[in-house]
Amino acid sequence: MGDEQGVQIPRPEYPRPVLVRDDWLNLNGAWRFRSDPEDEGMDSGWFRAQLPDATRIIVPFPVESEASGVHVTEPSAVVWYQREFLVPEVWSGRVVLRIGACDHWARVFVNGQEVGQHRGGYAPFSFDIQHALLPGANMLTIRVEDSLSWTQPRGKQAGTTRWPIDYDSVTGIWQTVWLEPLPVIAIENTAFSYFHASGELTFTALFSGQVDGTLTAEISRKGELIATASADTGLRSEVRLKFVFSDGDLWSPESPQLYDMKLKLFNRRTSETDEARSYLALREIEVRDGQLRLNGGKLYLRGVLDQGYFPGGWYTPMTDDEIRQDVELTLAMGFNCARKHQKAEDPRYLYWADKLGLMVWAEMPSGKIFSTELIETLTREWMDLVKRDRAHPSIIAWVPFNESWGVWHQSQRPEQRAFVDGVVALTKALDQSRPVIGNDGWEFSSGDLWTLHLYQAGDDLAVRLADLIREPGLSVTGDDSHPRVGALPGANVAGLPILLTECGGVGFGRYGEADFSYGDLPASQAALEERIRQTAELIHSEDMLQGFVWTQLTDIQQEINGLLYFDRTPKLPLEILKGIFSPLDGESIVAGAD
Repeated sequence: MGDEQGVQIPRPEYPRPVLVRDDWLNLNGAWRFRSDPEDEGMDSGWFRAQLPDATRIIVPFPVESEASGVHVTEPSAVVWYQREFLVPEVWSGRVVLRIGACDHWARVFVNGQEVGQHRGGYAPFSFDIQHALLPGANMLTIRVEDSLSWTQPRGKQAGTTRWPIDYDSVTGIWQTVWLEPLPVIAIENTAFSYFHASGELTFTALFSGQVDGTLTAEISRKGELIATASADTGLRSEVRLKFVFSDGDLWSPESPQLYDMKLKLFNRRTSETDEARSYLALREIEVRDGQLRLNGGKLYLRGVLDQGYFPGGWYTPMTDDEIRQDVELTLAMGFNCARKHQKAEDPRYLYWADKLGLMVWAEMPSGKIFSTELIETLTREWMDLVKRDRAHPSIIAWVPFNESWGVWHQSQRPEQRAFVDGVVALTKALDQSRPVIGNDGWEFSSGDLWTLHLYQAGDDLAVRLADLIREPGLSVTGDDSHPRVGALPGANVAGLPILLTECGGVGFGRYGEADFSYGDLPASQAALEERIRQTAELIHSEDMLQGFVWTQLTDIQQEINGLLYFDRTPKLPLEILKGIFSPLDGESIVAGAD
């Protein structure tokens, strides 16, 4: 597939696999690009005509990436994008522009008319643009502003200060841009919850507006129709359908069974119909009797910390095959879960996790300065991401905060603790079907799991873990100047599953003086294997733990604690790593009946 500018379209696959429509137009490819260091573009009316003195950028790769063709690691705070497009002649009615992700503040213009704005670097957004369209060629212009401030959620992107664990920033469009024709009211999001004991499945569809009509859903398996249901929408903007599966195929990492779904929304007022394809799974994740469970059986989590950076494209994988490769490599090393760390990942990653059987912890990228801006931006964007992703069966947990980033003083400032607790409650209001980890790593305030970050090696790890379980008010970090306790005063972790959600961090390889890992570097591959094996065996021997997350999947810039080099070459043979991280007794610890 190519575009009208003679460039092969990158990332040509449909970008939202959990809600697919056949009729769409991919706008990836070559765009005009212009930096605006003096922020003069608005006053000069750059959105009204062709960008002056423009160069070329390849969308959807961020400005900092090699694949973008710009490859500026410190771009100006304001940049502009522009391209022409033709609306297919067969389209009529509403046309929607969708942008998968653009960091951070986007103002969008069609033919010189502003059609909308969006703040946030991770959640998708869309605008109706049919009112601004002209016959023939149309001009799309996007102004993007991205500061270095930590008052906005930015994850691991270096800001005004750079920690040893921060990386080069991400600016501008970094997920697919596309158009699709839609009726006046369309299906926008889906979700499901499943109860293993009863076989009951509740499916939820959200619409772009209130509608008087009917929603019909057909569920099939390998081409065979299994169930169908319909409901009156009753002038609501969402509707729920109920199904019962008395003997269904369950989804698990060992057997990632998916059911196909066809959706049809009929609008009585306009007589329009919206049709889309989706999928779901029979999968229940819960905390019951102090145990994390999958489909009723005990679940032991073998996770890896995955930052989601890629050679060439930086935040954006070059191809869909690269996304699938990361999922396959994670599974090949014996892990059953990826903790997507400080990045809301491309939905195509979640699709491959759904399809191949990798569980995922979904995490909100943090800011680091508590402020009204952080409260508003993080909350709004996190809610949008939960709505985007709650239809993916691979996601088994929500993580809105990490290591108290942006809420450093929860124990002294009640407004910060209220922020964390409020976001936990909002997440549960949107989705009751998954555990929520309010603040991963330490300073537990609210949530369903008690998760700790400990990088100590040898017997010290066992001692510190035992001390924390006995007294959650002890420091996790061991830093007397800025202690981070396991649980905040008044918070109750009794009976919660305990997981070690950052550990390991063993570095290998030397690339420069700024190299970072946790502890000394092993001198050889044999020493690396021994260090990893000893730490993993110690973790497995801790009966109180219900899982771990190893740091980390790949090297990234100065961080050299990956199990893989940045180009995805394993530092040790995959079969050795699988033998280390899989259960030592060889038994399956993927859920089944107790």
